[in-house]
Amino acid sequence: MAEKLSQVIFVVEGKDDTARLRVAFGEFVQTIETGGSKISSAVLDLIAKAEEKHDIILLTDPDFQGERIRKIVLKRVPNVKQIFLNKADGRPHHKGSLGVEHADPDLLRQLLGKFVKENASTSDIMREDLSRLGLIDAQGSAVLREKLAKKCHLGQVNGKQLLKRLRLFGITKKELKEAMKDID
Repeated sequence: MAEKLSQVIFVVEGKDDTARLRVAFGEFVQTIETGGSKISSAVLDLIAKAEEKHDIILLTDPDFQGERIRKIVLKRVPNVKQIFLNKADGRPHHKGSLGVEHADPDLLRQLLGKFVKENASTSDIMREDLSRLGLIDAQGSAVLREKLAKKCHLGQVNGKQLLKRLRLFGITKKELKEAMKDID
C-alpha cells in the first residue's frame, strides 16, 4: 500500500487529521490541509495543481463543516476521490468535537483499501435497481438509504446522490444486494 500512497495526496481539514493519517499509514503520507471551512483560493489552487500529478483523496470530518468543505473543493476540483467517515467513526473517546482525528487507524486503512480497489467503471447499478430495493421512490426509502450509507461508508446521501456514490466506489449489484441483506 505504501507504493500506492506515494501517488496520493489527502485533503484534510487540519494538522490533527494529518497526524491521524500518519498513525494509520506512516510518516510518508502527504496531505494538504484546508485550515477549516474558510478555504483560501491559494489552498484550492494548490489542490488543483497537485491533481495534475497525484491522486487526490478528500477526507473531511463527518459534520456540516466537513460537507461544506467537500462542496467547495469539488466545485473547484471535481475529479478528486472521496472517502467518507460515519459520524460514529469520528466521535472522540472523551470530550471534543467530531473529526477524522478520532478515527480508528484500522478503519482508515480499510476505507483506503476500498478506494484503492475501486474502479467506478465496474459498477453495474442502475436507478431501477435502487427503486426495486426500496432505496428510492418508496415510503421509508430515506431510512434505508441512511442505513446503507452508514454500512458502506458513502457519507450522507439523498436519493439523487446514492447512485452517484455507489458508482463512485465501484459497488456492484451483487455487493449492493449483499449489503442490503443485513438492513431492515
